[in-house]
Amino acid sequence: MDEPSDTAVLGVASALKSLRTRTGLREERLHGTELVLDTLTGLESVRALVNAGESPERAIVRAVRAAAGTLAPTMSIVADASLGLELSKDLVPDADLYAEDLGQRREALLRNWDRLHQMRSAPPGKPPSPRALRFEVESEALTALAVALTRGAYAGELIGSPAGADRPWTSSPAAPTLLQMFRDVATVLRERLARDADGRPTGWPRDLRELTGKATAASTAYGMRAMLLLEDGLAADLAPVAESLRKMAFPSGGFANLGQSGPRPEATAAVLNALRRVAVTEDFSAHLAQMEQDLGVFEKSRPFVLTMMLETSLLFGTGTSLVEVLVESLLAARRPYDDLLLWPEKSEPMLIDPAASVAHTARAVRALARVQAVRPDRQVQDALDQAMAWLMDQHDLHNTYELLERPVDGRVEVIYTAHFTAAWVVKALVTVGVAASHPAVSSAVARIWSSYGGATVALWRWDNGDLPIWMTYDAIEALRLANLAIPGLPGPVSPHPRDTGITRSKTS
Repeated sequence: MDEPSDTAVLGVASALKSLRTRTGLREERLHGTELVLDTLTGLESVRALVNAGESPERAIVRAVRAAAGTLAPTMSIVADASLGLELSKDLVPDADLYAEDLGQRREALLRNWDRLHQMRSAPPGKPPSPRALRFEVESEALTALAVALTRGAYAGELIGSPAGADRPWTSSPAAPTLLQMFRDVATVLRERLARDADGRPTGWPRDLRELTGKATAASTAYGMRAMLLLEDGLAADLAPVAESLRKMAFPSGGFANLGQSGPRPEATAAVLNALRRVAVTEDFSAHLAQMEQDLGVFEKSRPFVLTMMLETSLLFGTGTSLVEVLVESLLAARRPYDDLLLWPEKSEPMLIDPAASVAHTARAVRALARVQAVRPDRQVQDALDQAMAWLMDQHDLHNTYELLERPVDGRVEVIYTAHFTAAWVVKALVTVGVAASHPAVSSAVARIWSSYGGATVALWRWDNGDLPIWMTYDAIEALRLANLAIPGLPGPVSPHPRDTGITRSKTS
């Protein structure tokens, strides 16, 4: 879509500024209002909702709320209070934030400035003065909202969601629709495929900046899984990639990551997770046997390795002895933190006060929740309840590195891996049933978007500028879960949801 004209933006901004007075933007206020609403009813997102059966008043409110949720945190917070959109309703105890008087809403906004930003995991900065809020910041926020509305980027997503289920805070100000973003990512992933001398695609390198890089097993597996999510299946032109991945196996079974001299269970798990999805009837018994054989004392001390193996093992059935061992090992890898048992990066002997890890706890929650959904267990549920409550209280979602120092044939094999913490928090919390609108999820989603390359490159970038393919996969999976609400698990994981925004919707 072309950039909106200045006239269109100014017209919508003017209408929004008029609507902020008194009770703000409410359906009942729009009935019989003397305000000229043609500017808003003519918006693409509003027209689409009206054509889908919504009343014009309801369509305007839904479209504005959805667009406000896409703004940068401060702009979204200010637009929310100014128009009384109730994006943070029930999350901030100050009832005046959505009072019927604009002056009261402004005062409440300034009182809760820090708290509202903390819920988005955004730095609050110094609150504006009442005068600056009224004459400058509100104008800037409503103009940004007008730009988002004139782009019309959210009509399709709104139509696909039930009334009242608008999800705030799900993309960056410049983000396209998810469908368009998915198409952009898929295009770039195809461009970054490694190819042989005859031009046939062989897979993906670990860092997608390496246009001539060598395809590796794990990276190719992540690329395939990403394309499966982006295109709802493996396209015919990618069939050679699957065949190339099969050929990367060791003769006795199993796969290795870059820098590993033999099959390793986390690498085998990554590859089998991809191949199983495109070849359900294929015999993978040799690879599964190798993966199980490679599960040793070192692997049982690493939640990362255990969760990789567990998620893949579940694709082959829940009643296997390997699943039992992996669940027991994962539960045993927890450490006490105050009155909770949580997951550190590693649980080896002789460690001195290892910190609880947000990324590893989220990975464990995601894996155990999938086990609990199909074979409930009281001990697993208790572990999920403790970890889930702790995760929802975490605001520091920085990415983290991990060093795997594995003893191999009398030497130490050193491999670095990393974790996209925000993506794993989203995947964990949505899987156990936490609502996508809950601040713990929405702030993590915002963090995911903050790493998206957008106009520069439609991929996710690591803190140092690298473009690891697994990071793009994790982002795609997390956004798909949070934004598209793909059904999967047969019901909520926890039979006793607390008052923490947990819904009973089905998620995968």
